[in-house]
Amino acid sequence: MVTVCILTELEKYRSVIPFKNPGGMGTNVPMVVRELERQGVRVLLNDPKGDYDVLHIHSPLPNSFMMALKRKLSGKPLILHGRHLPELIKGGFVGGSLFYPFARAYSVIFYNLATVVVGATPYVAKSLGRDGVKRPFRIIPNGIDRQVFRRDPVRGAAFRDRLGIGSSDALVLSVGLRIPRKGVDTFVNMASKFSHREDVKFVWVGESEMLLEDALDDVPPSNVIFPGHVPFEDIVGVYSSADVFAFTTRAESYGNVMLEAASCGCPLLIRDIPVYEEWVVDGEHCLKARDEEDFAVKLDKILSDPVLKSDLERGAAKLAEEHDIAKAAGMLKDLYESLASGGGIE
Repeated sequence: MVTVCILTELEKYRSVIPFKNPGGMGTNVPMVVRELERQGVRVLLNDPKGDYDVLHIHSPLPNSFMMALKRKLSGKPLILHGRHLPELIKGGFVGGSLFYPFARAYSVIFYNLATVVVGATPYVAKSLGRDGVKRPFRIIPNGIDRQVFRRDPVRGAAFRDRLGIGSSDALVLSVGLRIPRKGVDTFVNMASKFSHREDVKFVWVGESEMLLEDALDDVPPSNVIFPGHVPFEDIVGVYSSADVFAFTTRAESYGNVMLEAASCGCPLLIRDIPVYEEWVVDGEHCLKARDEEDFAVKLDKILSDPVLKSDLERGAAKLAEEHDIAKAAGMLKDLYESLASGGGIE
């Protein structure tokens, strides 16, 4: 049995910054750990002092950098997970654009310590490769636990009741940090084009956090409901309330919320950005839009065409199935076993 130490350092984050939203890393990694253990991998989560074959680091924090450097010098297998692309700090962290050159240089040094860099999408490898990362890459999706993310009409109705949204209204949802990079302005401007439609409601779940920009400082909320943060244990009810999931983000390394919504039966309307070019197919898994005008036009098509909406629901379910967490964990297990046995990386 292969043993791996998976390191996120989330508790170290939380001891410094009392955040509410643990992000995709905080919600996805524990599910992956459970699936790895189900498949026969022994996992030490955030226990780097234990005995293990492979160290798998998910965070580029300074403490993780020192552990990665020590592991590199020991010659033992080290996986660094490309979750935090340098470009993602722009439009998110306060002063992110000014900090970006440092983050980029730091990331190149950090990821070049790895035996292999894991990326959830081909875009991660391309982005880090352009920056100067020379280590081998392995593309392994984050994966979605379709047993957890299943549509629940009762919880969906309860969320609608909480917001005063009727069962016959169309609810257009987005979920994510309320920061500029996530495209809050696009979502709000799209919603404003439906201000004459009292039967269409727009909801953005999520809020900003300490040290992050808040998009609402520059964008009036218009006719969008912003209920703030919803705890992860209640998020299935949020997805289950939606008729359409609109993902207006301008940059991602993967986009866990999109897969969560897809698994919960939401048709997807997403921004046409490079990260989704090679694995999310326009017209099959979703509809893609370029700008707020395009978002509004395509949203109207979805809302007015029940056949299209049903087709997109099936396409979203197919996308979730293609990224099932069991497949992702199996790919990780194979990688761990190969590294532990001294196998090379192609």
